[in-house]
Amino acid sequence: MSKQVLIIAGPAFIATFLILFIFRKAITVKFRPVIPLILYLILLFFIVFSQNLAEKSEIERGNYKTTAEIVRRIYPAALGNLSYLLASYASTDIYSSANEIEKFNEAILLPPSKPDNDLIVFIMGESSLVSRYSTYGYHKQTTPFMTNIFSQNGGCIIPNSHSAAAFTRDSIPMTLSFNVPESDDNLFDNKSIIEMAKFNHYKTYWLASAGQQIQGTFNTKFGFIARKSDVITFTEDILDINLSQLLEDTLQKDNFPKKFIFVHLRGSHQPYTKGYDEVDKLALPDVEEYDLTIHHTDRAIKALYDVINKYSNNYTVIYTSDHGEIVNVGHGIGDNVDQFLIPFMFISTNQRYNCQFIESFRGSDGYLSGLMNKYILSNLLGYEIDPAILNKEKNNDRVFMPNNSVMPFLEVLNKH
Repeated sequence: MSKQVLIIAGPAFIATFLILFIFRKAITVKFRPVIPLILYLILLFFIVFSQNLAEKSEIERGNYKTTAEIVRRIYPAALGNLSYLLASYASTDIYSSANEIEKFNEAILLPPSKPDNDLIVFIMGESSLVSRYSTYGYHKQTTPFMTNIFSQNGGCIIPNSHSAAAFTRDSIPMTLSFNVPESDDNLFDNKSIIEMAKFNHYKTYWLASAGQQIQGTFNTKFGFIARKSDVITFTEDILDINLSQLLEDTLQKDNFPKKFIFVHLRGSHQPYTKGYDEVDKLALPDVEEYDLTIHHTDRAIKALYDVINKYSNNYTVIYTSDHGEIVNVGHGIGDNVDQFLIPFMFISTNQRYNCQFIESFRGSDGYLSGLMNKYILSNLLGYEIDPAILNKEKNNDRVFMPNNSVMPFLEVLNKH
């Protein structure tokens, strides 16, 4: 390795030395390193203390790595790496705790009632842009199975839905906990949906594609929630179609009477080439790769639904996505609204939970926000919600932006 480096660095060093030598002989410059160093430190101070409330909350809890990562993105060489190493050494892994949280969010009215759903399956897609779904009017037949499933009795195809954030790291905690864009406090202070399900006698399962494995000590925001589950399992293959076998194994082996299952797809995350197979290419031979990933998701949902129908006659299923996608670009970039526009589909064998039930969570701006997922799931799990708090939240429709700011969703929408 040193030899390869010296081949490049040696001549560069010699050239740099000669240039500096010539400049030193030709030009006399009094260089005062104190001035740029002071400016450097002022800028670093500004970066650290201009972060959003969520990151300040992390700093208060002893996690400095998020801010250090921002410094490293701005100064990717010596200062950034040194800052990150120091922050990693000094940080507390605030997401590693598996201890149960005792406190319920203030919106939850106790005690819960006896739940009337035996099986609740929440399927979380990935990087799924609603305008590429034939279910929602796209001209290519990308989602024929979902159209059939969610058009039958008890099914709802919900228009005008958006995610709460453009990153999985932020979006899932705002679905499965009472986390909000302005602060992470509720993530640590209030029971998550997983813990609420367990409190009301559900066994909880986290099933995910191999592409969504939670690395190491589960030190991510949604990993903090995931490890509270009774069962955590991942597929061996990256393709989502394999999740149905994982679900079947779970339902076949476990006779626990009430189950809450969170299924996390790989979906349409880049690179798109890893999100589909030959079956999708044969079905849609003349479409973009991104459309093939949506078609694969459609097949995966059909396979999951068939397993659910096979093992239960008292179930509720939700399919949505953690965020959308700027096709062929990605997500978590700028303010393009495509990274927030997502599908939301629902089906239940329980007549109490119908399309009107879902519509009751729609905000006054006409959109169903991902921030409402936690309240929808709370109701399904047998919990009542304080109407004043729910109305305040659903009519305060905002999103967590990639630059860590919080913006009204309509302001993002109207830019495009």
